[in-house]
Amino acid sequence: MAAAQDYHTVLVTGANAFYAAAIMDELVQKGVKIHAAVRRESARTPLEQRYGSSIVVFIVPDITVSTAFDEAVRGCDAVFHVASPFKYKFSDAKAEVLDPAIEGALSALKAAAKEPNVRRVVFTSSVAACIDPVHATGFHRPGYTYTEADWNPLTYEKASTYTIFPPVYTASKALAERAAWEFMKAESRHFDMVAINPCHTWGSYGQHVGSAADMNSTNSDLSKLIDGQEKDLPRTIMPWMTDISEVAQAHINALYRPEANGRYIVANHAYDFQQVVDLLHQEFSNSNWIQNVPRGTPGTKVLADHFVLDNTRSRKHLGVVYRPWKQSVIDFARQYEQDRQAFSNGAVKTA
Repeated sequence: MAAAQDYHTVLVTGANAFYAAAIMDELVQKGVKIHAAVRRESARTPLEQRYGSSIVVFIVPDITVSTAFDEAVRGCDAVFHVASPFKYKFSDAKAEVLDPAIEGALSALKAAAKEPNVRRVVFTSSVAACIDPVHATGFHRPGYTYTEADWNPLTYEKASTYTIFPPVYTASKALAERAAWEFMKAESRHFDMVAINPCHTWGSYGQHVGSAADMNSTNSDLSKLIDGQEKDLPRTIMPWMTDISEVAQAHINALYRPEANGRYIVANHAYDFQQVVDLLHQEFSNSNWIQNVPRGTPGTKVLADHFVLDNTRSRKHLGVVYRPWKQSVIDFARQYEQDRQAFSNGAVKTA
């Protein structure tokens, strides 16, 4: 259990990502200095413009190197490990997805183990690490409630045989988180770890977005609707969503609440894409892009039944307050509506 005291300098890996931006916004408000680890030099300027003297950027081109974060973690008293590969298309599941996720997690923990000031690591996992993507009753597993006690059963060997996104990505999250917990249990550490397991995440974005193509993968589900890239109603794969503000709350409270421990599912509400397009047509009927959005069959629910995600621990132990889920869609659409014009004019959004 980490002591109840302030944190002064915190390492954030994957610092140019959707989750990281929301976490860092909260940290800066608390006066925390951020060591931001990113893969590419091109990420430096947007971060420095947004956070100024509150941030020091470290370029870490390969997170699988065991010493990848050693320099970035120096002087830090906590770590948010957010970095992890997310690829819809790949030719080698091991090399492009599984190994970077697992080895990147271990690199962050090895760095924390070398820095005596670190008191807690907050590990960004995913609800994908809890669900069974190949269950006999199907991915949506009607009637089942997932809790933090559940684990994705795919092994490294089995996952490496797949060439499609869902089983490989979900396995990468589970295998990386398992490796992290095994590292923590292998010997006594001078720090502890808390894992955050969010589901599909929407909402206002704070990371550098220079064009629609830069949008994070989950929000791009909505931007593609607005841009007319989805001619038909999209398939609802993950039938639960949460807002980015809730993900940030969970991470920050996991750091500052000494009693936080173990895993926390972060999930707001069930949805399907028919409800999403109905909402967009209702709230944005006068917008010039609304004709791009397919209508489907208004008022129906395409996905009749599916699993439940139990968010009890995140509500009771972390104090996460879940807002009305529709507001996440509205917030994103309003922000993106403004940014689309800037994108078309060649302007670049940095905040």
